[in-house]
Amino acid sequence: MTNKNLVGRCGLYCGICPIYRAYKDSRVFQEKVAKRHGCLPKEVRCDGCQTVSLHGWSHERDWGKNCKILKCLNSRKLKFCSECFEYNACQKFDEFAKMNSKFGIDVRRNLQMIKDEKIQDWLLEQEQKWRCPSCGNPIAVSSDFKNCHWCGHKLR
Repeated sequence: MTNKNLVGRCGLYCGICPIYRAYKDSRVFQEKVAKRHGCLPKEVRCDGCQTVSLHGWSHERDWGKNCKILKCLNSRKLKFCSECFEYNACQKFDEFAKMNSKFGIDVRRNLQMIKDEKIQDWLLEQEQKWRCPSCGNPIAVSSDFKNCHWCGHKLR
């Protein structure tokens, strides 16, 4: 069963976020993430972008409750970046897309699938794509964590 709360409004799949993965998967990983962000392990908590305004991560100035993209979308009363009339010419979104492409994430393609109402297909695809090739468990994707938090396998 797919979790629609993991549909990032910017085109990211929230299921690969270290905050989400730590909160859902492992107390040990939660402690590592907390140490990295200078907070208590119990504060490493998020249920995905579709719930972030209610009870999402708040310890970073640029994401979670403080996400610049979320603030931009809310100010324009939009749900996804692809709904914005500036989407194709937005320099900030271009930089965001380029940064994420380094991890093999195509946020524009993801947003197109969401826009085409293929959310279930996209979520299933993402759930399968972002798994450890060694143990098969879901992984966190971040420049901060280069190994599977389940088995320690080095990730790409």
